[in-house]
Amino acid sequence: MKRYLKYIWLMLPILVLAACVEEYSLEGNPPTEAEANFGFQPTATSDNILQFTADNDFFIMNWDLGNGATGTGKTVTGTYPLAGTYTVTLTVFNNAGNVSFSREIEIAETDPLLLDKPLFNALTGGAAATEGKTWKIDASRPGHFGVGPNPSAAGDFPEWYAAQANEKEGSGMYTDRYTFFLDGFNFNMETNGFVYLNAAQGSSFPGAFDPGVGDLSAPYEAPDNLKWSIIEPEGAYPELTISPGGFLGYFAGGRTYQIINIEENELFLRMVDQANTELAWYIRLIPEDFDPGEEPEPEPEPIDPTVFALQSLIGDGTKAWRLKPAAGAFGVGPGPGSDAFFPNGNDISEDRACLFNDLFIFSEGGQFSYDPQGDIFAESYMGTGSEGCQPASNLVGTPGEAWGPGTHSFSLTEATATETAKITVTGTGAFIVLPKAFNGGEYGAGPPEANRSVTYDVIGYVNEGGQEELTITININEADGIFWSFVLIPDND
Repeated sequence: MKRYLKYIWLMLPILVLAACVEEYSLEGNPPTEAEANFGFQPTATSDNILQFTADNDFFIMNWDLGNGATGTGKTVTGTYPLAGTYTVTLTVFNNAGNVSFSREIEIAETDPLLLDKPLFNALTGGAAATEGKTWKIDASRPGHFGVGPNPSAAGDFPEWYAAQANEKEGSGMYTDRYTFFLDGFNFNMETNGFVYLNAAQGSSFPGAFDPGVGDLSAPYEAPDNLKWSIIEPEGAYPELTISPGGFLGYFAGGRTYQIINIEENELFLRMVDQANTELAWYIRLIPEDFDPGEEPEPEPEPIDPTVFALQSLIGDGTKAWRLKPAAGAFGVGPGPGSDAFFPNGNDISEDRACLFNDLFIFSEGGQFSYDPQGDIFAESYMGTGSEGCQPASNLVGTPGEAWGPGTHSFSLTEATATETAKITVTGTGAFIVLPKAFNGGEYGAGPPEANRSVTYDVIGYVNEGGQEELTITININEADGIFWSFVLIPDND
């Protein structure tokens, strides 16, 4: 039986967004509310999934679907799992201005099938979890809190600073609890009296004080009747939003979080600093009753010099190496060989194929060459103007030109009973796998330092049954211990 849908027409004031249309000549007449009218109808999937269609075409058409989601274009689809009334707004632009038109959509019944989603179940425990699912900050794990650039450079992780285990003890961050309920999308925040916040937000919290671990803490009791919502933008991370008065872990001015990773026992979030939008903060949460253990990262065992020596690196005179196309072959974490910060166990070889085909060639006489095989994985610090896979020729004439194909020098320090083997490449722009990483830091922008030497520790080497792998690592933050690690295999193509 079809569910009953009704709507009420509403008209809102004209909203002038001059910044969006300043490149157009303001001549002629702006659109009218009538021209911004739209219709809707339920889809075959569910009466709670509606398709909205504008009556007319405009060069910009922006939708607010009233459920936390947005859209663009003449036709969009909105999903409404819960019964209720939602205000849907279409804003249209022509070369003389813009106008918004709204109508209220009433969803008569809740559709339980739309609530049975893996994302919702992981966050809330699902329909069977009548008491919800409670999360806490993963205090015992390095990297549970930190900051990096916005937009992200090397990946979505706390690239610039990552807190060590229990480093923020006493701030209030570790005693707070956050419960998500599937029923009614309710959210409960237990602060245990005080919370942790960015120093720039102190004026909004009476009684804010220095907790002795950086930034500020403040007395705070969260309001009742808080809600949560999730939208899933196409081609982007899902976005979790907490209603005003609530937040998670650390308050930096916003209540919307990108979900970088969610599993049964982990929720890893990214949020943009509202006082400085060039910063992105990260928090990692675990269920309240989950014990992650506190096993330390194992120290790498020194490589036997009889196993990995110069001949292993250069073969019969010249040997090319490339990244192994597998999970764990490229990543960054709090210890050698770890990729806990990024990509956290995911195989990114297909997403970054242009990185995994790069060749790093070692030859007798100490010659080292880099051959990107025609393409590179560019990031903002390289100066190409866009990120992602692109022709290596795009580096020409940029501050990152020296990171392109070239020939440099190398040396190998073989392992001893107490030290791992080390590979050092030297030259302007010389690197293995990741151009930006050097000992103790990362480049924020090109050009690279002239004739710089970069040293990588060899933490693993296997050559058995025709399978050969070389694992190297580099520490980019000596104070906090942040390591990039790479697994290389010979190029046999």
